[in-house]
Amino acid sequence: MKPPSRQIRNFIPYISFGIIIALAAFIRIWAAPLSAGPDVNQFWAFAKIFQEHGLDFYRYAGANGDIFPVQGWSFNYPPVWLLILGISLAFAPQSVVNSSFIDISWRFAMKGPLIFADLAIGGVIFWAVPGSKYKKLLFASLWLLNPAAWYESAVFGQFDTIAALFLLLALVMLVKKHDRIAFLFAGLALLTKQHTVFSIILMIIASARIMNYRYLLRNFLIIAGVSIIFSAPFWVTGNFGDYCRSIFYSSADPAYQYPLMFCFNGLASLLSYLHNIFGWETIGLIRWSVGLAIAAFITTGVFIYLKRITPLQAILIGILLFVALFYRINYQYLIIIIPLAIYAAAQTSYKSERAITLALAIFPAIWVWLFNDYAWFINFSPKAIHTEVILSRLWLSNADLPDYVYVTFSVILMCLCLTYVIMVFVRWHRKPQDVIEKITVEF
Repeated sequence: MKPPSRQIRNFIPYISFGIIIALAAFIRIWAAPLSAGPDVNQFWAFAKIFQEHGLDFYRYAGANGDIFPVQGWSFNYPPVWLLILGISLAFAPQSVVNSSFIDISWRFAMKGPLIFADLAIGGVIFWAVPGSKYKKLLFASLWLLNPAAWYESAVFGQFDTIAALFLLLALVMLVKKHDRIAFLFAGLALLTKQHTVFSIILMIIASARIMNYRYLLRNFLIIAGVSIIFSAPFWVTGNFGDYCRSIFYSSADPAYQYPLMFCFNGLASLLSYLHNIFGWETIGLIRWSVGLAIAAFITTGVFIYLKRITPLQAILIGILLFVALFYRINYQYLIIIIPLAIYAAAQTSYKSERAITLALAIFPAIWVWLFNDYAWFINFSPKAIHTEVILSRLWLSNADLPDYVYVTFSVILMCLCLTYVIMVFVRWHRKPQDVIEKITVEF
């Protein structure tokens, strides 16, 4: 029997984790009803349209009705996002929202699933990270106390946290050789946010080297089946064309990025800045970057297959290539990088890979101090004016900085992303004894 003092020491990591997750929950729940980004009121309008028109939603998703605070803003997402919005509205059925006012009940109801997913990511990391309990605690804390995660789920209010949870679960399940569950979660990630497709495609390519083709086909059909189950109900009313336009053609055409504080692609940010400062017509280069991104993605897929890159690295590479090379990157897209990078840092045996992945996990948080976060506490009524003192003491209410600061941030981020991708191919090959054995039995 273990001495009492040793038993207590064994519980310290669990007690510490409980304290950290309670603190993480508190700061998120505190900020959720007091703040809101511009998507929050637009999401309310989408939820009301879904409530009114049901499976005909995508026919009316162009954001042209009077109910929409911003007319024509139709950046729509797949059905899982929509279903969560519908559930959120069920918890705030009497909420009122317009272009200048966001009901507190809607703020909290909409952000509730985001905060739950946010905290769940911390729990998954604590559970999945190999090694000592203190190691688990450290890596879980890197997410739970990450200001970027707090900002996205509790302040700005974006659904990428839910997609990140599904994608992280897919990765963890695949590493633990529960492949059917892994591909199920991958399908759910894809049906929450479209841009997870880049990670999922590379995950499938990497999996082709660790499982036979019969199981690979079965797992691919799981993703396809999940997609059909959630999407087909919206097609039976004749919505197929509207659904496809909303899901696959919602992104804006290549253009100069404004304002630069919200541009997180290094190349597009730099080219837009050069246009603003020197008057150079760089729009052609921004358009060409789309072809560059496609070529890079195809080339990367080929190398992942030939060099037997692990699914863990492949999934992270997918989102990193998207952020580094796609011309229009919003801040919420970076959230998917963070938990994947944390898990990769905990798994690798290369010190240099751990350093880069930790940098990828921490660097996005710097932007929270480069932006006036207080704006989202007073931009919509009811205004939380009293929060200025708290945020100012944390240096979170700074005035907007010069454009070159934000351009520098985006360029550094792009370099970090591309450095990881390149180094995986030239340096960070898994040792033969560490490569996952070929899957030949059903899980």
